[in-house]
Amino acid sequence: MKKLYIIILALLITSSVYSQNKYNANLSPKLFGIEITAGPSFPYGDFGSKDAYNESAGFAKVGYKAGVNLTYHLIDIIDLNLMGFFNSNGTNLSNLQNALSEKYGGVWSADSRTWNIYGGFLGFEFSYPIYKKLSVGFRAYSGMINSKAPEFTIRNGSSYYKQDEKTASSFSYIVSLDGKYHLTNNLFWIASLDFLGGSSSFKDVKTTVSTGNSQDVTVQTFSQDMRTVIINTGLRIVF
Repeated sequence: MKKLYIIILALLITSSVYSQNKYNANLSPKLFGIEITAGPSFPYGDFGSKDAYNESAGFAKVGYKAGVNLTYHLIDIIDLNLMGFFNSNGTNLSNLQNALSEKYGGVWSADSRTWNIYGGFLGFEFSYPIYKKLSVGFRAYSGMINSKAPEFTIRNGSSYYKQDEKTASSFSYIVSLDGKYHLTNNLFWIASLDFLGGSSSFKDVKTTVSTGNSQDVTVQTFSQDMRTVIINTGLRIVF
């Protein structure tokens, strides 16, 4: 009887190892992948500040990010990623309008476009399986972004303050925590939490201040913190 138990146990272990190896073979990493993701973008720091008395406030509100990631499997748990993305955040100038109304009286209205950020990044992805078809990982990217500061106008009757649109390029980075779930042999569902960081310097920005019959046009330079937290979801196809 004892020998029978040993034989059964050996068969179970062999079967388990065989099944696991077969499972791992089915999930063996492919060399190339294409990932498409999108999700909400939450500005923070000075970029997301709505403080009318903060000269560095970006007045940015919740927007969205969409991106495409090309992946190449290097070794074991490490991939090389090339990412392009577009991030857009509108503006909320209500606090600034209220501050102007308190200081100068009257009702001030605001008209503004959006903050837009285009980027091209290169980075590495470290991914480790934790349970059956589920993996978690860490990504780190660096690269260049092209940012567009929005045109906006704040008006009260015939008086107004207008800042023209301007673009700038700068170095930036993204760090990310992600999870992947294996749907089929060639398809993953992706979810990630990204942190985009950087600062852009906008040079020779034209501003116009008009009060009654006088108009003053100046050119200024300012730097803007461009930090956002992004919740992404999407699909990765590997081949």
